[in-house]
Amino acid sequence: MLAMAVFANAAGALNGYFLVAVGVTEHVGPVTTALVVTLSGTSVIWYFYRPSLRSRWPVWKQALLLGTALGTNSMTFQCVLRWVRLEVMESLGFVFSAAFMLGGKVVQDVRRKTYSTILWPILAGLGIWALTKDTSGGAGGGLFTAAVPRFRVLDLQIPGWVPGLGVVTATAATYAFAQKRLETLDKSIKGKVDTLSGFPVFAILLVGAWTMEGGWEGMTAGRWPYLLICVASGMFGGLFGAVVLIRAYEQGLLASTNAMLLPLRTLFGTALGMLVARTAPGPLGLAAIGMIIVASCGAARIQSRKPGSD
Repeated sequence: MLAMAVFANAAGALNGYFLVAVGVTEHVGPVTTALVVTLSGTSVIWYFYRPSLRSRWPVWKQALLLGTALGTNSMTFQCVLRWVRLEVMESLGFVFSAAFMLGGKVVQDVRRKTYSTILWPILAGLGIWALTKDTSGGAGGGLFTAAVPRFRVLDLQIPGWVPGLGVVTATAATYAFAQKRLETLDKSIKGKVDTLSGFPVFAILLVGAWTMEGGWEGMTAGRWPYLLICVASGMFGGLFGAVVLIRAYEQGLLASTNAMLLPLRTLFGTALGMLVARTAPGPLGLAAIGMIIVASCGAARIQSRKPGSD
């Protein structure tokens, strides 16, 4: 079960970085990429579970809730891949995911005047800061890329870090919500709900792609090779990511157990990000990565703690 979760998380990370490496998110657009990937991935999941469209309202209700979270997550995750520097993306995602998944326990400890657990997010934040200062790979430092859109509100320029942190926060929040929903669903309907959730996911991404990235003409104009890559990527992710993870949850995987894989996922994602970005850490970067890995191990320890224990 745990091995299945490790495999599914690795497949998801590999899939996302692959789309960046071949230029799909740049040439197709984040939302259109998420739309095509989700559509082809859902077709694979449907092959395995084949739920009835006449399912009762309780099943559809859960599918709508899960689909809303997954649709938002798919869209914002592709924006993160485009807007956040790949070298720091996984580390930054770890901090925000841990905030949503472990924040309650940290607050409880602080109220009991136990401050040891709050040191882990502080250590992770220091690690990310140090990693952004490591410019030995020629990336120039910083958290975000030049692809972050610039907005004006009331004739005031909004800093680029605002939408950047916005999509990171939304991705972490929807990921934590979706994992918790999969954990709490009854074993007999996990696959059915996840498959039916493809309908609201597709609706959300279709509206987003149509309004934000030029409609049908914008989706297809000279981009067919990239769209075909999206289809293949979605099928890969649907089979080796989604289906494997659903099977793990059906066998009793808990969201808390999945969260304990944070150290491995953070290390693997950081290595992939640096590989795709063609950069390597210097001494400061290596120390920063070590701090982040230690912090993620501490977060996993918090997550594994039994309720009521210190």
